[in-house]
Amino acid sequence: MLKCIPYLIEEVGRNDKITEIIPQHGISIDPGVREEAVQVLNRIVKYLPHRRFAVMKGMANFILRLPDEFPLLIQTSLGRLLELMRFWRSCLIDDRMQLDAKSLGHETERFRKSSFQQSGEAIEFRASEIDAVGLIFLSSVDSQIRHTALELLRCVRALRNDIRDLRIHEQPNHFWKYEAEPIFIIDVLEEHGVYIYLIFLF
Repeated sequence: MLKCIPYLIEEVGRNDKITEIIPQHGISIDPGVREEAVQVLNRIVKYLPHRRFAVMKGMANFILRLPDEFPLLIQTSLGRLLELMRFWRSCLIDDRMQLDAKSLGHETERFRKSSFQQSGEAIEFRASEIDAVGLIFLSSVDSQIRHTALELLRCVRALRNDIRDLRIHEQPNHFWKYEAEPIFIIDVLEEHGVYIYLIFLF
């Protein structure tokens, strides 16, 4: 079934149920199932841009349900969320190249096949929800979890900025470029200097 997503199971593009279920298979005792679950999430992020945030939210909700008694599972899943967000950033680079190719009239077959995205779709990314996950695990007793949570907070800000830049690139005359910059958790940590980093990392 996992191999069919998102190619044959259209529901993944319409509701959050599947993106809530798939992360559970990422901690299966079967390594083949674990690997396929990761690949499914990557495929959704790559081929269904309008469902990218749903993947992040589904993974985040799954992590928040994991018991504190299983720090390795939390660390593994939190790291997977971080990898998905980084993959989203790399997909945005392809999206921008596609926009440039279209604007120059040089759209290639590779770009036409690279995404199922329909023109005019809004990019959804509620940064505060993922920021909250990073903040929660920044207080973990496990130093590895705290370190991953800190990297997650950095990635939230970077991803939001990448999305904003893509929007401005796509519609340079839109009011997006005049929006006030949000304040992220990582901004607060950086403002208080290196000592607070040492508190969380060691």
